Amino acid sequence: MADPILGPLMDVTISNVISATTEQLNLAVGFKQELKKFRVVLSMVRGVLQDAEEKKVTGYSDLQPWLKELEYIVDEADNVVDEIAYEHLRYKVAQKQMWKKVSYFFTLSNPLAFRLKIANRIKDLNLDLASLNDWATGLGLQYRLVNKLPEEIEIQQTDSSVGDPSNMVGREKEVPEVVQSLIDSSNDQSLRVVSIVGMGGIGKTTMAKQVCNNEQIRSRFFKIMWVCVSKNFDVKQILVEMWKIVTDDNKVEHMSQDRVVEELREKLEGKAKKEEHEGKKYLLILDDVWDEDSQKLESLRSNLLRIGEKVGGRVLVTTRSKNVASLMGTPPNHIHDLRKLTDEGCWSIIKQRVSVSSSFPSDWEGIGWDIARKCQGVALVANVIGGFLCNNRSKDVWLSIKKNSEEWGSIQEAKGVSRVLQLSFNRLPTPALKQCFAFCSIFPKDFVMEKELLIQLWMGEGYLQPSRKSHKEMEDIGGKYFNDLFSYSLFQDAKKDSYGSIISCKMHDFIHDLAQSVSESQTLILEGSSSSDIAADIQHLEDGSGTDIRHLEDGSGSDILADTRRLEDGSGSDILEDIRHLNLISKKGMAATEMRELRTLFSRVDVFQNKLENFIKVRVLSFSGANIDELPAFLGKMKHLRFLDVSQTRIKKLPKFITKLYHLQTFRFMDCWRIKRHLKGIWDLVKLRHIYFNNGELMPTEIGRLTCLKTLQLFVVGQQKGHQIEELRRLSQLRGKLEIRNLVMVRDKEEAMGARLSKKDAIQELQLVFGVGSSGSEDRCKHDEDILEGL
Repeated sequence: MADPILGPLMDVTISNVISATTEQLNLAVGFKQELKKFRVVLSMVRGVLQDAEEKKVTGYSDLQPWLKELEYIVDEADNVVDEIAYEHLRYKVAQKQMWKKVSYFFTLSNPLAFRLKIANRIKDLNLDLASLNDWATGLGLQYRLVNKLPEEIEIQQTDSSVGDPSNMVGREKEVPEVVQSLIDSSNDQSLRVVSIVGMGGIGKTTMAKQVCNNEQIRSRFFKIMWVCVSKNFDVKQILVEMWKIVTDDNKVEHMSQDRVVEELREKLEGKAKKEEHEGKKYLLILDDVWDEDSQKLESLRSNLLRIGEKVGGRVLVTTRSKNVASLMGTPPNHIHDLRKLTDEGCWSIIKQRVSVSSSFPSDWEGIGWDIARKCQGVALVANVIGGFLCNNRSKDVWLSIKKNSEEWGSIQEAKGVSRVLQLSFNRLPTPALKQCFAFCSIFPKDFVMEKELLIQLWMGEGYLQPSRKSHKEMEDIGGKYFNDLFSYSLFQDAKKDSYGSIISCKMHDFIHDLAQSVSESQTLILEGSSSSDIAADIQHLEDGSGTDIRHLEDGSGSDILADTRRLEDGSGSDILEDIRHLNLISKKGMAATEMRELRTLFSRVDVFQNKLENFIKVRVLSFSGANIDELPAFLGKMKHLRFLDVSQTRIKKLPKFITKLYHLQTFRFMDCWRIKRHLKGIWDLVKLRHIYFNNGELMPTEIGRLTCLKTLQLFVVGQQKGHQIEELRRLSQLRGKLEIRNLVMVRDKEEAMGARLSKKDAIQELQLVFGVGSSGSEDRCKHDEDILEGL
């Protein structure tokens, strides 16, 4: 079976390559005709790809090898045009650096070798495309006329309050029952467990959130802690998460389990002694508990008893298993078996989604009722279908869904729900939107996805390229895609800032499973607790999709690549050889291996023993939280890199070679407290759009030369050149948050006016800090008033 995301992925990449070749024809000295030919043939292949996608859906066989060959050709083309653009950027930077012109002449101003190399690569691509066309003809594939690149589709934007626990429907009687079980003071033991049991997608988590928002609950418990458990049941990790919530301290992993328990007990007892908390208890929600290991569950229960020995506590468990509820010590009268929603409840959810901003014709209601009945009482299905209907306000589409619902079959199990959810993905309106959704499979389940970060990752991957006629910024396109996926109910659990804007979200477990399934040949998440578990998961690749992995995550704590090298595919090659996207959460090292197709790397481990060839195509690189002390020199040769995050590492300096990453769009170095000096020459990063740091000493000098910047959250005013407030003058595209510190260094109103803050309309939050000596004297007060007026 062909990979369901492969077509959309290539469509996005082909669109980008066609656009890039059009823009770079003037740079193609010595190979312009070959590049023109390639653009024309690639446009034709894109038409054949459309026919392949349609035939794939209807079960047409033998397409996978053809699609994979096309994928390799398109990726190589993407790399070629990217290298042409990189050389052009390097030339522009060198032109500005007059003192480098002599050395530059011998390396780039006479780039015969580079032109010859690129020309040969393009000729090879043209030959490969010609062969691919002949192969397509033999498969019976036909050219479909593609008039233009995919246009942006306007999707009905859903109020983020839809789907919020406060708007929950169909559980009006059940929520008070759970609340009563938690607050009932009869037989008041030190620890009481209450469980909500039901199949996946039926609304257990949503119901638990509504319970937490109940006024009686908030008045009876002095601390409410929410811990997502899912399949990885680790007693210490649950206790650590509780600690983080109680103390707001993330530095706890080094503590023993007993120490964490004792510290938690002391902290909770201390809070309970406060007058306003007298007689109150703590409430712990353990969401989505799967593990039926009686020893683990008993261990957790005994530790919770120790923690609440004096203050007392309540535990609310959501689980699909009654056995888990019993093993956790839930009395039979406190096990709440969540029943299916009524047909009316499902229709209420659908109608709530569809009627967000406008009503629908009354004669559609009968169709809606028929669809609601097919939801079979599963809230998640009703919510997703409602999101789809909200964005497809056509009677024909509604009738199509009704017809398709006849084929859903039973959805009282995971496979049935997955069949229905696949519908929402299949009908997403653009390939780019499908790819953005599939990319989210790189994150673990229950992961909080920050909107701003996710958009920058999409941008780094190349999913947000505007059409030639569009004047939209990539960030705006990404924001629209994020909202679209939320509107389709593929994202949930929105967290908002003080202005009501969504800043983060999650995916339901079933939705995450969908993201994994549609990118099956690209993604592998290894969550085993032992090497044998890892080996079993990787062996599954050999039985299924083989060597086409793009995303890999390891939460095992073992040396993942040491394990995987023992497993080979039928040809004897390393099964990781074609990995595209890699997420390593393991605490141990990474053995050297061949991964020359790698495009994305999230790592908290040492990967630097690997060769440059393994990273040469990487677009997104994150070492956030990694146990590393320095960055390797070959990082400066990663020509394609768009996103770099070295936050929360132990590195002691930002190497000069970072300024050679001319394609870099996002650079994050938050909480890097060991670095003592800022990076000189950062203005060479002519494509940089977002820079993040919270150590004022690391603010780059002459940051005003980065005229593409859209994110600069901190600016520290200094008296020396390159740090004065006038550096903000040319940063006209700044948006979001901006904190300006040390305004005491601004001499007068006229100098303050040089920042031109009044012209930066996209800044939503502005914080002004004057610093030491900014108050007290009358002269200082007058100075501060003048500065404020000038700004």
